[in-house]
Amino acid sequence: MDNSQFSIVNLKGGIPKYFFTSLLLFNILFAQSGWTKYGWQIYQNAGDARSIAMGNTGIADDHGVSVLWNPAISGSENYRNFTYGHQSRFAGIIQSDLISFPFNLKNDRTVNILFLHESVTKIPNTQSLLLDWGLDGVPNTGDIGENNGYVDEGERLNNENISYFNQHQAGIQLSTQFVLYGFDFGIAVKSLFHTLGDHFGSGIGLNVGMMKSFWNNSNIGLSIHNLIPGLIVWDSGYTELSKPLIIGGISQTVSLSKIPIELIILSDVIFNVSNKSLSDDFHVGFTGGNWRIGAEISYNKKVNIRFGRSQYGFYSTGLGISWTNFELNYAYQLNSQSVDLGTNHVLSFTINPKWFVNKFKQQKEEL
Repeated sequence: MDNSQFSIVNLKGGIPKYFFTSLLLFNILFAQSGWTKYGWQIYQNAGDARSIAMGNTGIADDHGVSVLWNPAISGSENYRNFTYGHQSRFAGIIQSDLISFPFNLKNDRTVNILFLHESVTKIPNTQSLLLDWGLDGVPNTGDIGENNGYVDEGERLNNENISYFNQHQAGIQLSTQFVLYGFDFGIAVKSLFHTLGDHFGSGIGLNVGMMKSFWNNSNIGLSIHNLIPGLIVWDSGYTELSKPLIIGGISQTVSLSKIPIELIILSDVIFNVSNKSLSDDFHVGFTGGNWRIGAEISYNKKVNIRFGRSQYGFYSTGLGISWTNFELNYAYQLNSQSVDLGTNHVLSFTINPKWFVNKFKQQKEEL
């Protein structure tokens, strides 16, 4: 009997309890697999206009969408807690959508729900573009350079051989919070459904987080993404594994007493466990790291001006206007100094769902 059979048959009545652990270990040990840094990138790129304008510094930001980065944050106390955001990134090449709202269960427990979608259309497939016919430019002569995979003298590219394919990613995250020893803790289960051309992959991951206020108008947060390695299984049988991210953050709110102006300053530090790259802001041993910062200036809690720097080095700014039951936000993300792929525009709104439902009923009754 091989090891895969042993892990299930000998558990007898304990199969339901250990099934998912056995499945994960089986994929890691026996299936073709590899570690990847960008397998769950849709969750790193997502956000509403408010968070993106502030560089996605959400680890210690007590806001509804911040549950995307730290599941210990609920933000459900804010009655404007239904959020929709749309991104157009890299000159419209990438389109993204986000929906976030809390849901109260019968036992008074709050579950925060996030829906994410990202699409890239008309991606060119250039694999058959090269007419690899060698130096003489004639097929099947066996001359030097034929079928070597390089463009040699006498060879050319045939643009008619370009084909196009699309990429779509969708994710659902469910999270909840609880208090233990005076700390706010949270746990989030996330899923991913990824189509790339004719191929399909699906995955599951786990995030945990905590947050605590140690002095007035401040929060300190800590979150671990992919505590259990994020798992994406493709239809080819290949399994992508994602290493954990450890993210720490702090926020501080400063209010001016004589004028109705409030300043929020946020900062996050991200540790990519056992992953280093040239784009990292710093290195600690074999671990690479990045930082991101954000700020919001609010006048009378009605008009908000925002600034930020994301972990990828993109600088952003934004504007938000708030009413009693509705908030409209816009963010503008500038180019990186090393990449010129167009600026990014983000629009989002948050709304009080109870107010919206009451307005709808009122309009219906008037008709």
